[in-house]
Amino acid sequence: MAPHKRVTLRQIAQRAGVSTGTVSMVLNHSPLVADATREHVQRTIRDIGYVYDRSAAQLRKKRSDIVGVSICDLRNPYFAEVAAGIEACLDELGQVLFLCNSGESVARQTRFLATLREYNVAGVLLMPAVGTRKSDVEALLAWRVPVVMVSRHVRGVDADFAGNDNRLAAALATRHLVGLGHRRIAFVGANRRTTTGQDRIAGYARALREAGLPAAPELLVECEAFREAGFAAAGSLLRLAQPPTAAVCFNDLLAFGVMLGLRHLGLEPGRECSVVGIDDVAEAALWMPPLTTVAIDANGIGRAAGTVLLQRVAAPDAAVQRVVLAPRLVVRSSCGPAPAAGRRRVRAAA
Repeated sequence: MAPHKRVTLRQIAQRAGVSTGTVSMVLNHSPLVADATREHVQRTIRDIGYVYDRSAAQLRKKRSDIVGVSICDLRNPYFAEVAAGIEACLDELGQVLFLCNSGESVARQTRFLATLREYNVAGVLLMPAVGTRKSDVEALLAWRVPVVMVSRHVRGVDADFAGNDNRLAAALATRHLVGLGHRRIAFVGANRRTTTGQDRIAGYARALREAGLPAAPELLVECEAFREAGFAAAGSLLRLAQPPTAAVCFNDLLAFGVMLGLRHLGLEPGRECSVVGIDDVAEAALWMPPLTTVAIDANGIGRAAGTVLLQRVAAPDAAVQRVVLAPRLVVRSSCGPAPAAGRRRVRAAA
C-alpha cells in the first residue's frame, strides 16, 4: 500500500479477516483476544505498514497509557528489583512506563511529578525520596492522579501502598541472633528519616524487649545504607569497651560492608561476630561466608504495586488498599553461636 495513504482499522480488519473491534482490542493490548488471533492481527499490521496513532487514542480516552515510576535510588539492587516487578506487571497489561531515579532528591522527584501531570498520566508509582512531605503526595491526589506508594510510605497520607512488613523483618533477624545466644546485638544503618528505617529500628527494639535485653544506645549505628558505611561501622563497634557479638544490618549492602570490616580487623564473620542482612539480594548467597538475611519479595512488591494502581485507575473512589508482604528468614553461614568471652582478638587496623 502506498505510504502516503492513511491505513484504516477497517482495511486491517478486512486483510486479517476479523472485525474492527478485534483490531482495536489488539492495538490496546486487551487480554480478551486469543493469542493466535493477536499474533495474526499483529502480523497483518506489520505487513500493511500501519502505525498506531496513540496520541489521538489518548485524547479520545481522556487518559494516557503512561504510568510514571519514581524510584528513590536505583543504585540499590533492592529497588532495581522492585522496578523490574513493576515493569513486568505493567508491560503485560499494555502500559508504558516513564521512569525517574530521584537519587533521594525531593527536588528532582518534584520536577518529575510535575512533568507527569503535563502528560495526563494514568497514574504514579512513588517510592518516596528521603524528606518527601505529606503535602507533596497530597498535591498529586488533589490533581486526581492515582498514586500508589511503593516500599516506603509517607505517614498521614491516605493513599494506596504496596510494601513489606519491615518491623517483622528486623524482628526476625534479631530473634535469630538471640536464639544463638547473642546478648550484645548491634543495629547498623539506623535511619529515622524513612518509614522503612523507623519500622526496622522498632522491630529490632521489640525483639530485644521480648528477650529481656536492653537496647544499648552505643549499639545503634546511624549511617547510610552502603558498603563503605558498613565497613566503617564494624571498626567503630569492635573498638567499644563491650563490643557486640552480632549485628543486624538495615540491608544486605551494609552487611557486606560489615563483613569486610570484620575481616579487616582479623575477625571471621559467623564465627567471631555474626551478621544478618535484610533484602536477600542475589549477591547474598554468593558471599564467603554466605549471608544470613531476611528475604523481601522485591519483585512481588513491584507487581503488587502495579496491580493496585490499575485497580485504582479502574475504580477511583474505591477504599484505600495496603498490600503488605511477609518477609522470611534465610539462614546461611554468616551467623553462629555467640563466642565465649575473651575469644575474640581485634587486630589493629593497618
